[in-house]
Amino acid sequence: MNNYEISKNDFYKFIEQGYKVIDVRSVGEDKMTGLSYQGSYNIPYPGVVRKAEQLFPDKNEKLIIVCNYGSRSGLTAKTYRQKGYPNVFVLYGGLYGLK
Repeated sequence: MNNYEISKNDFYKFIEQGYKVIDVRSVGEDKMTGLSYQGSYNIPYPGVVRKAEQLFPDKNEKLIIVCNYGSRSGLTAKTYRQKGYPNVFVLYGGLYGLK
């Protein structure tokens, strides 16, 4: 794990602290995989990266980025961190990790 990956247990703790869950999978991918987190916002990759400042103008926004296994969400979280968002995390293992 790197310094912005969080475990399943931390995922739920962060949500209790007001973090938003951003699902970066393609529209409808939740139906294909059967995986989802109710209450998440679907903003597909790579648009979520290209429009970071428009979507989240407050760089202190609390975000957890998710996808199926953690690849797209990891790239998204890493890019957001590089853009100066300190409160962006990725769920280790993706949504499959919540099973």
